[in-house]
Amino acid sequence: MPKPKHQPDHVIAKNEGGAQFTPHPAGQFASRCVDVIDLGEKVEQYPGTPEKLSHKVALVFRTGEKNEDGGYIDIAKEFTLSMFELANLRKFLEAWRGKTFTDDEVEAGAPLHKLCGITALLSIEQKASKGGRTYANINAIQKLPKVMEPGAPIGDDYERPEYLVTRKADYATAAQEYRTRVGAILMSTKPFSDDDAAKFPPESDEDSLPF
Repeated sequence: MPKPKHQPDHVIAKNEGGAQFTPHPAGQFASRCVDVIDLGEKVEQYPGTPEKLSHKVALVFRTGEKNEDGGYIDIAKEFTLSMFELANLRKFLEAWRGKTFTDDEVEAGAPLHKLCGITALLSIEQKASKGGRTYANINAIQKLPKVMEPGAPIGDDYERPEYLVTRKADYATAAQEYRTRVGAILMSTKPFSDDDAAKFPPESDEDSLPF
């Protein structure tokens, strides 16, 4: 067998198992909300339903737990940005503050960014993904008892988790592709009339998400 005139690159294929990271330990932890991230719109589809855009937000908490390198192991939870009575975000906030929202409070609203810096008691569990990767999940939250010390301060060393930055960019790309597909379908069926425009009123600029 003749030899090639060039030398091939010396490459060995291995199963690296994806990026390595330290999941947050399981248990109950005093914590502090250190960030509120607007993830933008995500394309979602459930069995038997068409695709739709859902606005997502992530709340990031710091408990003071650290990895082997001395860095904080922050933990985040993602929600659909909705204060509907059965929405997971609303249930989470009600458990956090220890009381339900009244209709007047929901109507009046309050910006979510005010959550940053507020303490909480988190119940965290570890789960295994289908690929065998261990990850941590916040399964409960409540007010931090007065006898407990709050979680670690936000500090100047906080940086948004890279995976959430990437997730936000991925959501934006998929959402734009979805709009392009929907636009092409609309253009292929009928012109966009004044009646159609009335179905899509301009979004409000009011910051009215309650806590």
